[in-house]
Amino acid sequence: MKSRNAHRSIFVFLIALFSGYFSVAQPTDTLTTEQLLQRRGTAYSALIRPSRYLALDANHSLGGFRRYRFFEGDEFHFKARGEKFREELYAVTDSTFTILMANEVMNRDEPVTFRLDEVEKVMLHRRIPFITAAGTIFPLAGGVYLIADVVNNRQLNANVLPVTGAFILSGLLFHWMSNPHVRINKNHRLKVLRTY
Repeated sequence: MKSRNAHRSIFVFLIALFSGYFSVAQPTDTLTTEQLLQRRGTAYSALIRPSRYLALDANHSLGGFRRYRFFEGDEFHFKARGEKFREELYAVTDSTFTILMANEVMNRDEPVTFRLDEVEKVMLHRRIPFITAAGTIFPLAGGVYLIADVVNNRQLNANVLPVTGAFILSGLLFHWMSNPHVRINKNHRLKVLRTY
């Protein structure tokens, strides 16, 4: 009888503890729709007000048509004027876009504007589940496998080379799939679009 009362009192105590915890854990303020969209990122915050953004329409020979969108505040990695740039997209107009570049002499960021026809190549960085991680891990695994075999056998074994080569080549292929460089031409166009 005493054990039943002890179990019951522990059960009541746990219910009171959890109900008190969950009542404290609930947020007291609710966020507006605009605040929720801003928390989700630049693509969602562009839905709040009409704005322009860069769109890269790529028609890949393998995989078909795909549109990549770059909103103000996104990192944009491209090649123009013979140099590579990887900066935050600051502003987009009808025919130009602006990035902020650090000026060490003046110790501030300065806007630099590019016309769309100046862009030669756009470097994409996509997160593909398992593929992106394998692009880094497979070459390392191939190198470790080769080094471990040399250390264990004290000589280079020819049977290990195909396995090591397969690891390294597949890793390079996966890295290329995750980080393609799209050359701007008639199949791959960079243009400005607008959200409404």
